[in-house]
Amino acid sequence: MRTFWTTCLLALKAASIAQASPGLFSLESELSDISDSTSNTENNVSSSRLSELETIRGVNIGGVFLIEPFIKPSLFDQFNTSTTQELPVDEWSFSAALGKNETRRQLEEHWDTFVTKDHLELLASYGINWIRIPIGYWAFNITDDEPFVDGQVPYIERLLGWAREVGLKAELDLHGAPGSQNGYDNSGHRVTPEWLYSRANVDRTLDALKKMTEIAVKWDDVVYGIQILNEPSRWKWPVSDILGFYNEAYDIIRGMTKDVYVMIHDTFLGPKEWHTLVNSNWTNTLMDTHIYQMFDNYLITINETAHIDMVADMTKDVVQFDKTNIGVVVGEFSAATHDCTKYINGFGTGNRWEGTLSYVDHPLCPFSHCTCTGDYSSDYRQFSNHYKHFLRRYIEAQLLVFDKKLAGWFYWNFKTESAPEWDYMLGVEQGWIPKFPRTAIPRNNEDDNLEVSAVDLVSKATAHTSILIPFFISAISFFVV
Repeated sequence: MRTFWTTCLLALKAASIAQASPGLFSLESELSDISDSTSNTENNVSSSRLSELETIRGVNIGGVFLIEPFIKPSLFDQFNTSTTQELPVDEWSFSAALGKNETRRQLEEHWDTFVTKDHLELLASYGINWIRIPIGYWAFNITDDEPFVDGQVPYIERLLGWAREVGLKAELDLHGAPGSQNGYDNSGHRVTPEWLYSRANVDRTLDALKKMTEIAVKWDDVVYGIQILNEPSRWKWPVSDILGFYNEAYDIIRGMTKDVYVMIHDTFLGPKEWHTLVNSNWTNTLMDTHIYQMFDNYLITINETAHIDMVADMTKDVVQFDKTNIGVVVGEFSAATHDCTKYINGFGTGNRWEGTLSYVDHPLCPFSHCTCTGDYSSDYRQFSNHYKHFLRRYIEAQLLVFDKKLAGWFYWNFKTESAPEWDYMLGVEQGWIPKFPRTAIPRNNEDDNLEVSAVDLVSKATAHTSILIPFFISAISFFVV
């Protein structure tokens, strides 16, 4: 989940960020120099099925088919931290520690319960119309020397069935590749990346994509997007090598379906360099970028006003790319501006906020006393009204760009066990994430949903500009409460 944005911060530090909070109206004014546009998916869309899509308003169904410690800490808390034995830090070492049989037992229970149809229905009622489903390659192929277990596909297809019933569109996201494409736990294996060093790894990745595309073809009324690979690291391999892989992957997908979005990740490059990742012959393609303001020492040090102001600084070039090249979707973002969240930097690691991370020698929070309690705890019931108000303003600042000026967005994540700023459903329930009109319409029951369909028509008619209306209405209710 680390992004390019941390590499441009030295330039941003020189800017004045101590001014008063701009609020919604002045933030919109600040962004007025960026040409207003509706969703730019028409830039390279040839399919009428795709060109009719409304703005993508989505959530990630993360931590289900590729587990991550911070999303469900209880899976990792079972291991005895008092021993000197090497502790599991990702799905690879989790599986190795438990063995195949126990891993399968625990993960099948997890796959069966962590996301339900009720969750999808609730998300649709909040205005969500897409889900992004991260999947590890081992759902499709495993070698004898790998500790992973398979069996995810029936649960993935059950999830797609629920999405069909609820009216959600889906993106299948290959989130982990053999050898690890970035070395992070979100690839399934926190290790020195070896992915592109082996042709066998590339072939297995392409095989996983082919099998994932077979699911997309089977569920073509639900699956509207395929992500070639999540966050391949351009620090490890030349961009030209990653583009070469993208071309191979694109050809495989297009050989099976012409009618689905192909998502490519920006590899942590800056927007002005994204054109080096795009083949002009591609069609129905979107750039996926992930925007966070907390995976960096400097970002931890800035105050609330600066975080809101920085949204505009970080997205101007993104909007320009969306306008002039292929469309852009923000595939991951959240409300978090601190790294106090348990295991957010990896299982068994500390945080920058309190200065407990191994390569940080002092607390970096913007206060004289740095502690992961109160507003920065894992218990949202400790949040002050001031902090909730900040979360609301920060989310709105992001959505003013992501929803109004880009192809759309996916929040990370749909839910968590104990990470409030990363939990979309909790954020809506508690008021720091706004609701949108429902646009997810069940395919098989449209005649019984006339009231919802009317809302859908109004939403489509107003397109991107409708974002301010629910913001202002919900903001009024937020302050009244």
